[in-house]
Amino acid sequence: MKISRWCRIDHDGCIQCQGRAFRTGPVLNEHLAKTWELTRRQRAQFNEREGHLCTGCGMSKRVRMLLWSIRKVFPSIEPIRVLHLNQVNGLSGSLKQARTLVETFHDTSQPFGAERDGLINPDMQQLEFESGYFDLVVHAETLEHLHGYQQALSECHRVLKPGGCQIYSVPLVWKRPTRRRIELDAAGNPAPVLPLSYHGLGEDYRVVWEFGGDFLKSRRRFISELHYDNFWLNPTVFSIIERKTGSSTETI
Repeated sequence: MKISRWCRIDHDGCIQCQGRAFRTGPVLNEHLAKTWELTRRQRAQFNEREGHLCTGCGMSKRVRMLLWSIRKVFPSIEPIRVLHLNQVNGLSGSLKQARTLVETFHDTSQPFGAERDGLINPDMQQLEFESGYFDLVVHAETLEHLHGYQQALSECHRVLKPGGCQIYSVPLVWKRPTRRRIELDAAGNPAPVLPLSYHGLGEDYRVVWEFGGDFLKSRRRFISELHYDNFWLNPTVFSIIERKTGSSTETI
């Protein structure tokens, strides 16, 4: 696993629009910070991750980090096939020049297969795409809402061509282990084991997993690179790159 800790994604201005003006505002509300049991420093780090915005295009630092990694791995987007799961705000425009671009949305309040604005809500744990088709799979801030996030990662791996990559991010607190907020009972129904916590708008995006540093350790044999803006100042701003090797039908 190769770690790049000093990407400095804003060194030459916003990677999306080259703007050099940024602003930071609070994003995490009191309820989320409390249920996640964040320290003041951790809360500030996540506010920077989500609330440090380019004043020109509005892209957040987390999304700029993803785009930096995509361009690092694929300097030219035109010849590749891209699967953009859980359409990330602001990223679509940077991917539209791809040879093939398939985008989806993720909404736990909607059934799998539901359509919205021309996009489909897929079951990320059982993707309906052929194996070995895409060069790049991108997803962000989705795994923590899936009971079977390991299966979702395997599915993303399956639909990649040999040599292809999935590039993604998750909210992660380094200095503690992963914990599960919601389990499934014997009948397969959600059973909260900790007070309910939500991401996004409203109460549709229940948090199933809170990832800790052991998440990266569990993926060590699959991760080819970790990109950090500045690990020592803010370890929450990073992208994970998992590259597929072997045949198009290889599974993990």
